[in-house]
Amino acid sequence: MVFFSVFFRTLGFLSALLIFLIIINFLLNFSNNLQKKQFVMTDGIPSSNNIIANINLNGPIFNNNSNVLGNNLYDYINPSQVKSYLEELKELEIKALIININSPGGTVSATAELEQIIYEFKKDTNTKIYFFTKEILASGGYWVATTADKIFASYGSIIGSIGVSGPSWYYYNTPLSLSSGIFGQSIETKKGIEVFNQNAGEGKDLFNPFRRPKNDEIKHLQNIVDDVYNDFITKVSKSRKIEISNIKNNIGALIYSSNQAKNNFLIDDILNYETLIKLIIKENKFEDYKIYENKVSNSILTNLLVNYKDQTNNK
Repeated sequence: MVFFSVFFRTLGFLSALLIFLIIINFLLNFSNNLQKKQFVMTDGIPSSNNIIANINLNGPIFNNNSNVLGNNLYDYINPSQVKSYLEELKELEIKALIININSPGGTVSATAELEQIIYEFKKDTNTKIYFFTKEILASGGYWVATTADKIFASYGSIIGSIGVSGPSWYYYNTPLSLSSGIFGQSIETKKGIEVFNQNAGEGKDLFNPFRRPKNDEIKHLQNIVDDVYNDFITKVSKSRKIEISNIKNNIGALIYSSNQAKNNFLIDDILNYETLIKLIIKENKFEDYKIYENKVSNSILTNLLVNYKDQTNNK
């Protein structure tokens, strides 16, 4: 009898332990699934099928996983992350998408990749896309916005910079010495410094600061910039229904206030986020709706600024 008593006690303990482990495993899996979800409902009626998604994007556009970017020292826009957002939104079967963006631009390759990612999403899902900026939508940021059905901006935001900056070639004329310090590089020039390097291939030492650039090299670099620029203005012309000649000769690569941007047809209207939501509901004839937003993880610098502002306001 003692044996059976001990046996059943042990069996009961092991069964309870097994059930406990199953529950823990379930909770961990549930928690992981929640963490994988990148969007949360922020407004509206939960039962509504009319989903308006809002993607918040801030910073320059980089397709880069360097240590500086990876450590979240500052906000930036990663095309791969945006692609992940859009894949989740496909499953939600959204009816409208707001890309809430503040960006001064970015690298050509990352900008082109981000534009293509958004374009493919739009083509595959037939979703209406609205770009909205509260602060700045310039250069590569505006390039990406050419995928939008409509572009809106808050009053006071900066729009434009429809141009391309190529690399700079600095030439040190008869340098004497170079030094680097906390404030950057300094150069003294009188007679010269001998520089020895090994290259194979015409133009392989492009940007060598100790020789003058050749005319054909300058022309070649300008052709690269012009090639990208022509693609840029073609996209703007097609998206915004603006003549290319008008973009080249009048709009140029200047930045504009929200009022100026509207007058130049670079944006559709000036409004705030709340008014944009009302406009989307009206345009799409939604009787009800709900809004999903991506979870935003601010950079270290952004968090420091926010905390400082909060502390200042509380004084």
